Amino acid sequence: MTVALSNFIRQALPFGDAYMDMDSKNTFTDILEKAIEDSDPNTPVFFILSPGADPVKEVEKICKKQKIEPGKGFFSMALGQGMDEIAKRRIEEGNKEGHWIMLENIHLMPTWLLELEKILDAYQAEAGAGNQNFKLFLSADPSPNIPIGILDRSIKLTNEPP
Repeated sequence: MTVALSNFIRQALPFGDAYMDMDSKNTFTDILEKAIEDSDPNTPVFFILSPGADPVKEVEKICKKQKIEPGKGFFSMALGQGMDEIAKRRIEEGNKEGHWIMLENIHLMPTWLLELEKILDAYQAEAGAGNQNFKLFLSADPSPNIPIGILDRSIKLTNEPP
């Protein structure tokens, strides 16, 4: 039935192949570039981690293309004990100066995620107050402790390893 329905869509709809193939011909980097274009200071890009996948390298690759230097315009940090204040400062600084901020493994700090959600809510309420080049990237293992508000406002991506 699945094959028959796929064939029907390909033949009956204009551009039916595009509906069936979607982005299967694109690399993860291509998809990530499109997601970054779609994101804005109030819409983070959220990576749902899978074993063996490293989205940080992909983001760094795009930074190089756009001439954004790690440590100057792109900051990446793994969250864990004691990193909450540092992450908060980086986000505030990034929002003011237009940096790209990557917070890795946010699932390790479930209580701080409520504060992160409030920070993102405040930025959204200020609409346009921050630097429009600001981008926030989040990564986490699948977890029930991630607030729905963060998930709802984010562009969600996952990358299966080869």
